[in-house]
Amino acid sequence: MTLVTAKRPFIPFVAMPRHTLASVPHAASLAVTHLSERIMKSSLLIAFLMFLARSVDADGASGDRYLTPQFSAGQTYSNVFSILRSVRAEGYDERASRNGGSADYTILSANADSWGARARSRYDGQASGDDSIEFRDNGSTYCMANAEGKTTCNAYLEGSGLAYNTAIWGVPPKPLAPGMSWTVDLKQAWELGGSNGTEKVTVISMDPATDTAVLLREGTSQGFFAESDPHTLQLSHDGHTEMLEVKPGTAHWKGYTTFVKGVVFSDELVVTRDDVLISKSGSTVNATERRVMLLNVAPFPTL
Repeated sequence: MTLVTAKRPFIPFVAMPRHTLASVPHAASLAVTHLSERIMKSSLLIAFLMFLARSVDADGASGDRYLTPQFSAGQTYSNVFSILRSVRAEGYDERASRNGGSADYTILSANADSWGARARSRYDGQASGDDSIEFRDNGSTYCMANAEGKTTCNAYLEGSGLAYNTAIWGVPPKPLAPGMSWTVDLKQAWELGGSNGTEKVTVISMDPATDTAVLLREGTSQGFFAESDPHTLQLSHDGHTEMLEVKPGTAHWKGYTTFVKGVVFSDELVVTRDDVLISKSGSTVNATERRVMLLNVAPFPTL
């Protein structure tokens, strides 16, 4: 008779046939073999998934998906843009002006670091353009053929444009991640900045689902801008107009830009500069100049 406690139920012993007892080690061996195979398959699956994850991360973090345009012949793009300029000086009426327009692009050719396009543009109130252009060196060099077919190339120093421009934004580091930043030396004057400039670019966010990156740029420079920056300025006071000489000081800019697959989706930049204005009599007055640049993608075509 077996004594059974309340916590452990009685399990009667059942005698097993000899052939069954003999098969127990073989069955146990098969079970171990099957378990080992399942563990091996699971390990291989986990390793493969980790490899895929590393591959995706490496591809996405390189920045090429986000900041290098993936153009191909036949693609079309459009954008709209404007720049506001204002000057304020004590004792004078504030002066403000604006220009803006739109542009249409049809990609004609593309390779790893250059692309060609037909560009049609219009600045409202000014002449329209229709040109065959080419961007080289990852967007930093702009080439255009004249009426005689001669091609002229220059550094592309616009404040914004169709795509990521290493001349203004610099070469991004690899890997790329939110919070990362780099410094760009802008020795040459550009559309919205003077010479001897320094710019810090910071990655605000990245979305691998849409290959979208938001960057913040902030910088300073000295002197005249490369475009639309005359050395004299007319201001009014007490109903009279006066011509003043401009002595530009330090400029500061800051703004966000959103890139989708290397194409500018939206761009805004606020630039301020401290100037000194000199009258014909030699008197001086301090002035603050401000420019607000906006560019956004638009449905094709706009013209």
